[in-house]
Order: sequence, then C-alpha cells, then structure tokens
Amino acid sequence: MNKLLLALCVFGASLAVKAQTVDAVLARMDKSAPNFHAISANVEMATFTAILTDTTTENGTLKMQRLASGEVRAVIDFSGQDARDIAFLGKTVRIYYPNLHEYQDYDLGKNSNVLNQFLLLGFGSSGKELVQGYNITLEGQEKVAGRDTSKLLLVPKDPKVLEHLQKVEVWIPNDAAYPVQQQFYEPSGNWRKATYTQIQLNPAIQGALELRLPSGTKRQSR
Repeated sequence: MNKLLLALCVFGASLAVKAQTVDAVLARMDKSAPNFHAISANVEMATFTAILTDTTTENGTLKMQRLASGEVRAVIDFSGQDARDIAFLGKTVRIYYPNLHEYQDYDLGKNSNVLNQFLLLGFGSSGKELVQGYNITLEGQEKVAGRDTSKLLLVPKDPKVLEHLQKVEVWIPNDAAYPVQQQFYEPSGNWRKATYTQIQLNPAIQGALELRLPSGTKRQSR
C-alpha cells in the first residue's frame, strides 16, 4: 500500500510539474506579446507530401510585423530553383513567382485550406490567444537550432480548422516567447516543418510590409 501511495504521489507530482511548465511557457508569451512589434529570421522549410512519399527542403528569409491596428503582416522570401515570395497582407496571401513573372492571390476568408496562414502561429501570440484556439499539452524538452526548448502540441478546437490542420507542434526556447521551430500536420498525412535561425526581435522596419511586384508581372490563372 505504501508503495502504491508513493507511486501515486510521484505520478501526481509529475503531472503538476508538467502543467506548471506549460503554464510557464504561456505566461512568458503573455508577458512578451505586448512588446512584440516585428521579427526577422532565416527560415528552413521542409515539406513532406504523403502521396509521393517525398520531402523537399527550401531556405529563405522571414520578415514579420504587427501594425498599430493589430494586423500582422509578413513576407517570406524563398530562394533557389522554386523561388517565390509569400506575403501575408491582412486577409490576403500573395505568392509571387519571380522565375515566371507571375503571382497568385488567396483570400484567407474563403480558402481556409491555405496552410500558409498558420505559419505565423506563435509569433507575437499571447498564451491566452493560443488557449482560446487550441488544446495545448507539453511533449517534452528538446534542443533545436542550438537552443533548449519546450515542445508544445497544439490541437485546434474548431472542427472546421481540424478538417485542414490536424495538429501543430511548436518549439519555444526556454529563454524566449517565440517559436524556433513549428511543424504542421494535415489529415492527408502531409506535413510542413519550419526552423528559424538568426532571429532578430523588433528590427527596424520602415512602413507596412508590402510585396511590390515588378512591372509586367501577370496574375496567374487558377
């Protein structure tokens, strides 16, 4: 009986530590969110396509800012053979393909399956905001990009979101309040992992981020 009680106490204590750790990460995000204005970083994006059993890796840069109105804007610039710029401009995602001199626009209000909209998750978010939209659990401690992190599992609460996004894993440094890595899982088995390095918090950005297209760029038909 004493051994059973001891085991139950140890198990209960481990659950308490786990809850406190999650709470600590979310509290850190709550404290940091009001001071977040912008971020820049290098990004490595790995994308797995289940039907092809294929993983591709791309490298680029990220710039993101939160305007005084609360709107979040971001531009991800991928280089290489499949170069493209992805701009999050309010309710619109614009993708520019420099090699084709073409672009596409997506309305996030009508295209909830555009997974790119979730790439901004965790940057400038408060813990309270995450709790409103996700069930959050701790998956442990891991070192990512040379930093000690807490790995959180986020499962969307909204059934409509679950139709397109099964879950998200987010790695938050133990000394910061923004992700250094995110992995997004679709019900189809596809996933996407973004790893961020050379992060600069609140760099100077003049004006609102835009994606200016060269003269002669055509809108791609869909």
